[in-house]
Amino acid sequence: MKWDIFLEDGSFEIDNNFTYPKSAHCLVNPGCIVNQNNQTLIHLENIDDTNILLHTTNAVNTYYYHMVNDEKHRSKSFWRDLTEHYGAYRLYTGLPYTSSDSASSHNTDHQSCVDELIRSLVPLSNFVNKFIQDNYNSMYLKLKNLSLGPFAPRSFGIFPMIAINYNIVSNYHWDLSDASNCLCCLIPLGNFQGGDLYFPQLHVRVPLQPGQVVAFDSHNLLHGNLPLISGIRHSIVYFVHQNFFHKEDNYSNMEIENVKLIKSLHDNKNLNKRILLSEPVDFQTIDYTINVPKNKDQRHSPEELERGRKGESKILHFNE
Repeated sequence: MKWDIFLEDGSFEIDNNFTYPKSAHCLVNPGCIVNQNNQTLIHLENIDDTNILLHTTNAVNTYYYHMVNDEKHRSKSFWRDLTEHYGAYRLYTGLPYTSSDSASSHNTDHQSCVDELIRSLVPLSNFVNKFIQDNYNSMYLKLKNLSLGPFAPRSFGIFPMIAINYNIVSNYHWDLSDASNCLCCLIPLGNFQGGDLYFPQLHVRVPLQPGQVVAFDSHNLLHGNLPLISGIRHSIVYFVHQNFFHKEDNYSNMEIENVKLIKSLHDNKNLNKRILLSEPVDFQTIDYTINVPKNKDQRHSPEELERGRKGESKILHFNE
């Protein structure tokens, strides 16, 4: 009988279907990984307030099972990707606008469900905002002074947008739409084993558990999840898209001396330039695009999507 085991020194065992990264650095305790200029690449921190975690987990679980069981209330994005985006976009117009998931544009009767979910996230959003303010004050001030215009609410403090991944893990990807000089913040929820966050370029594995938040450079770092072994795993991601930073309306509104929004800082002088892998490593050659249309988000496997749509926990299978 054999199953997947990660050891603290980064060594590993494998099952018959998946090869895990060799000699990965394991980031378990709070701390930072920085580049040669002391810029944060990955920052792991604990969330000490258990009430926040319980409150948020209950709200997300309630919403998730409601969407699984009530076909009339499901959005297309939920059923397609098991992911919804709440907050403000700025993709097609000059002014930011409320996302379709926030506005419940598919069913106005569902609006109260979305509103209740967003209200339930306020304590967690306050914690994430304080985390950024305490550790990355320049980023905090930069985002606080973004001009969102008259049509987009600030439901999540300094962050214009969040994504919630409902009972799903992600294949490896770059978030190239995210701002290149900001960090996203990811919080896992649920009761699960596996699903570690992995950064192939750095060979760093983060075995995230409820009660932790990880901030990282989602634009420049390739990232994704190792397979979920058992349980249900949700995640909430706070982020900001690059197209929110328009010089004509955002930079001119900022009169803060300690925030140097000059071009050399905005693009990091290419210090965090994406590292391209010359050849794919074994775990990146898995063809997860089978039966997925090319114009759809391909970061979730069809098998995981099917399980999540049924509201099922992942069950640990042993090989006799």
